[in-house]
Amino acid sequence: MSAITIQDRAVAINPTRSCAPIGAMLANYGIHGAITINHGSQGCATYPRHQMARHFREPVEVATTSLTEKTTVYGGKGNLLAALKNIWERFHPTLIMVCSTCLSETIGDDIPGIIDEFLERHPEVTIPILSVKTPSYIGNHTTGFDNFLKEIASNLPDRRKKKGETNGKINIIPGWVNPGDIRELKHILREMGLHGLWITDYSETLDGGYYEPRPHFPRGGTTVEELRSSSKSLATIALQRYVGGEAARIYERRYGVPARVLTMPIGLANTDAFVDTLVEITDHVIPEALQVERARLLDALVDTHMFTTGLRVALYGDPDLLEGLVGLVAEMGMTPAYILTAAENMPWAEHMVELTEELGVESEIILKGDLHELHKRIKARPVDLLIGHSKGKFIADAEGIPLLRVGFPVEDRFGYHRRSIVGYNGSTALVDEITNLIFERRASSIVSNTLVERGVEGPSYVPISLPNGNGKRV
Repeated sequence: MSAITIQDRAVAINPTRSCAPIGAMLANYGIHGAITINHGSQGCATYPRHQMARHFREPVEVATTSLTEKTTVYGGKGNLLAALKNIWERFHPTLIMVCSTCLSETIGDDIPGIIDEFLERHPEVTIPILSVKTPSYIGNHTTGFDNFLKEIASNLPDRRKKKGETNGKINIIPGWVNPGDIRELKHILREMGLHGLWITDYSETLDGGYYEPRPHFPRGGTTVEELRSSSKSLATIALQRYVGGEAARIYERRYGVPARVLTMPIGLANTDAFVDTLVEITDHVIPEALQVERARLLDALVDTHMFTTGLRVALYGDPDLLEGLVGLVAEMGMTPAYILTAAENMPWAEHMVELTEELGVESEIILKGDLHELHKRIKARPVDLLIGHSKGKFIADAEGIPLLRVGFPVEDRFGYHRRSIVGYNGSTALVDEITNLIFERRASSIVSNTLVERGVEGPSYVPISLPNGNGKRV
């Protein structure tokens, strides 16, 4: 039976988390013409900029109120008022988002009140200015992303003027993914002939091309006008439970837009759930192109099973990402031996226990964990594969284990933000890469009967085929 462990060490060694403002900044980059102000010290802006630039390989612009010793004692109101004025006059953004930080939260600055005072002093400013609470001592980067989405859902959409009014679109909240993932999700909707309203969309703003002259703001992103009309959509689909799930429920409660909260669409079953949900909402038929992509993924799972069944895997990262990845590795016949996240999220851990038992695998689920803790587990009982971001490289090097790089940040490889790990195509690419990593490690011993030689058994249940609930899948 799977077990839940909460790391109780007072200090983190090689943490797997980032600070909360990074999440809000990333989500805000998905709005065309929006600018972020970090209300804190200069380091509160420098660290997120560098971390994001190393992952996305794009210049990342963020303003800061640059609090010092004096403003820490007497308050940062003057700095924030000046920052808002400067940003408005110099850049003319479409939206300003003010992130709090550990420093501004601790000294108790009333950011919403300061924004109200600024708008009273400057009636010519008509753009939305949002404040998002992002102290890093409450949550981490995914918390910041989720808090921003809740602010968007609560403050930007217009109320419907009349019952039944619709824009004919589906709100899609991808959650914390890469630009390549958003493009793959767009591909699925495009193949089905559907129109998505993306909350939010940084597939171009953080993976753009070279343009001459350089545009004032990065191309792409969801516009403020689109976000205002999101209350008139047919439904909202959140593709991560803990980054965007609550925002989807806000749409349902406030605007009557039905909400569906799904697992991140990694692997066959999770992608099927996404596609089936689109069918249920719109009554569209699954096109042949997607059926071909699904069949190709299923074929890859079957072809690689002899090499992957029974192998032990250690996974670490964000809760939603891990939930999707566990589904895929189980479909490959692998056992997710250790599943570690920095979040203290007991509902997620309990859900993971149910999921692993349903999949017929036994795992240790570690909350508030760091990579030092994971390394100790792997030394005591080794695994065959490590899955997570670049910070696990040192465990992989020390133990001679292959590392599949996914999540944030991936800073020791180039172009990983462009790849997709979601949908049928993204999952097929993951299956290929996982199998090739296994091949590379055991190059001298890989033959068709390798698993027989190991004498191991895989999960008792591998969900390769799925029930056809709506009768529309061929």
